[in-house]
Amino acid sequence: MPNDEQEGLTAGSQGKPTTVVSIREGIQANTRTAEYSDPVPIDVREVWETVLFGIVEILRDTPQLTFRPEDVYADLVEERSVLFMSKAGWMVLTIEKDQFTLERTLLIWLAYTYEKGGSNWATHHEWLNFVALNEGCSYIEARSAVPELEPYAIKNGWEVETRVYRREVLQDGC
Repeated sequence: MPNDEQEGLTAGSQGKPTTVVSIREGIQANTRTAEYSDPVPIDVREVWETVLFGIVEILRDTPQLTFRPEDVYADLVEERSVLFMSKAGWMVLTIEKDQFTLERTLLIWLAYTYEKGGSNWATHHEWLNFVALNEGCSYIEARSAVPELEPYAIKNGWEVETRVYRREVLQDGC
């Protein structure tokens, strides 16, 4: 997983049916009505087949990603990231720390929704903000190679911070 410096996380109450707004401390809160439930932390070992399916789809659709499903699994089991699930899908969160400013960022490393084409995770923006605040984060970040996401993200308060351009080093120098 790309990062400046990764902060370790623990799920604390993984697998228990509570809503958590702090990854480390397991502070419970519910920011949604009954029709929407906030994501809950869950042990990846309990739902690996479901998560694996989504990771494989994400990697198929985004070939520039260099990690393998096993890397995600290891990161979750080692508690460097935390898996959250809701009725809409799942996401893997981690915290990165800028090596120069020491500011912490809550990174939505992976997100997968069962229904495509909607704004399913948008219903969780308040919850993500609570998690970030309780973790001492200054920012929430998501990375995507999907260009169609940009207008939606900007309309909902996100800023485009950078674009990455990459070119392969050619052996003949051209």
